[in-house]
Amino acid sequence: MLHSMVEDQAAGLRRMLGKQNTKNFVVLSAIAASQKNSFLLNLASSLIYAGNSTHILDMRTDQSGVSARVQSLIKSSLWDIAKKSQPLQACFYEFIQGGRISQLSKLAISEIVSQTSTIDHLSKIIQSLSMDSNIWLLDADLKQDNPYLITDFVESETILIVSSSPSSIKNGYSQLKHIANNYGRRKIGLLVINADDAQAQLIYKNIATASKDYLSVQLDFVGFIPEDDYLSKSALLGKSIIDAFPLSKASHAFRTIAESLMNKKSPSFVPKISLNSQPLVLEH
Repeated sequence: MLHSMVEDQAAGLRRMLGKQNTKNFVVLSAIAASQKNSFLLNLASSLIYAGNSTHILDMRTDQSGVSARVQSLIKSSLWDIAKKSQPLQACFYEFIQGGRISQLSKLAISEIVSQTSTIDHLSKIIQSLSMDSNIWLLDADLKQDNPYLITDFVESETILIVSSSPSSIKNGYSQLKHIANNYGRRKIGLLVINADDAQAQLIYKNIATASKDYLSVQLDFVGFIPEDDYLSKSALLGKSIIDAFPLSKASHAFRTIAESLMNKKSPSFVPKISLNSQPLVLEH
């Protein structure tokens, strides 16, 4: 992504705010990998614009992770650095000032956590990187691996992304069942893409009701991203939506979500549900 005035303004805001408390978010996806990766980059850019240094960590072992887009620019994974004591600069790509992308490992987390001495070194590396990044977005797939096994991320909040399509909604609910059956109670936020406010609220209502009644899982509403042609246009320009088209609907939505995640704007967590809406049918 290209350097811009937005980056300069964000850097100035970060200097004024100083070092902030670190917040970690495991990001789960029930949408296509390309959509998820674009979402992560746009969300990171919006968080950076709001004055946060943001690190995206790819915790997937396949090619669906966000680091696959810049794999040639990342010399080593965090696990490689932990094993070989290489310079920290080799394990990340700075895609925008204040924004980094890394890959955790090409090995499954379940394989690396048993290597005690190296996992301790990995923890020190994560803590060192956290000195420069107060937000971590963890690109993960709970059905493949368990990001909560990494001690530094055990208390991470969880965000589940779904779209307005029935298949995505069912996929998302299936992931919530997996969490309920394997990871116990966790703070989970639902985010809906390709939907307007009313559609997103309805989807949230149906999934949240089913999750509470059948899974004992409590969901918060994080927000929504509407369909917006400017998203693809900004990608073609190699820029984030907030940088290329700051007045677009999607740009506004990303800024709102970034504020919500930082607890600066609580109303987006309180959905307004139409009583006339028809519920979707989910399999329990």
